[in-house]
Amino acid sequence: MTVTFVSPSLLERASAPLDPELKIIKHLMRVTAEVGLQTDPVSIVNLYVALKSKPMAILTGIAQSGKVALVRILAQALIGDDPLRCQMMAGHAWWAGQTGNVALFTDMQARLNADKVLSLIEEAGRPENARRVYLACLTRISPAELTGFFSELACQLRHGQIMQLPGFHLTKPIPYPHNLLLIGTMDAARLDWHDAELLTKTTLIRWPASEPRLAADRSTAVTPLDLDGEFLSSCIRDEGTARQKLLCVLGDVSSITPMLQITEHLKMCDAPLPSSVIGEAIVYLANAWSKQGVGLFDPAISRNVAIATDLAILQIVLPHVGQAIRSRPALYDSLRQTLKQFPRSRAAFEDLN
Repeated sequence: MTVTFVSPSLLERASAPLDPELKIIKHLMRVTAEVGLQTDPVSIVNLYVALKSKPMAILTGIAQSGKVALVRILAQALIGDDPLRCQMMAGHAWWAGQTGNVALFTDMQARLNADKVLSLIEEAGRPENARRVYLACLTRISPAELTGFFSELACQLRHGQIMQLPGFHLTKPIPYPHNLLLIGTMDAARLDWHDAELLTKTTLIRWPASEPRLAADRSTAVTPLDLDGEFLSSCIRDEGTARQKLLCVLGDVSSITPMLQITEHLKMCDAPLPSSVIGEAIVYLANAWSKQGVGLFDPAISRNVAIATDLAILQIVLPHVGQAIRSRPALYDSLRQTLKQFPRSRAAFEDLN
């Protein structure tokens, strides 16, 4: 597939209607405000950009902080209330603690979830559905689902196909459709997870720790925008295309300099990053602009670069460095200086020490 990018200068001279991706984001912001979900715009855009970049995401934060509400709003905006295309399911059988057989009911819940996800995989993989978004959300997962479901699936996705899900072993591998998004929510104030397999295909997102003020008489029903095809066509998930887009939008790839500096610090301290990490960060940065070259976090190029770089470091680079930081005080001091211009990354980084 040939990908064409429009430079910002050309876009400014065009009298085109509002960018389709900006329509989606503005819609999400409006609806979250209407239902009383208290969050900052960057957090909303971050989930959107993360799902453009990788097929899976985990939202972590305190309980009742609006994580599931946001996923519902996103799903309804892109999909509507179509149960064949969207499944919201209990990620873990917490209710089984009140029964006499926790193991049995937990296993049953896992099999039910896997069956629903497998059905979505089959539907999303049909050629006629290639431009339709499908979404599965496992709410309130535990570490068991993080390893037994998400990490296992991420490992298989490195080969572009799956062979098994919890409780199901397929007779032959099947392709994982590009149009299926898999999201988990986890009630945890913080999540220090260093599973390299999981991180290759999953973005770990720290959700702001705030209580939502959801009005009892307000519904989260959202009229579908019918722009899921635009979302899918804008997704970039390979480093080569991402570099091409950054060159088109920015003129160079200097935005990755801070991440390269972090890489060098880690090499010098004999704690190198996995080779794929910088490529994953470049993919995230490229997805921070729409297909038409408009900044999704901020219309100003410099500001959009700063926010996207901060989040790429926070969510893609830092999850790999926690153990190295704790065992190497000199590395902590050098990286802290590199991160001084990135407030979100620096705050999370300081928590690692």
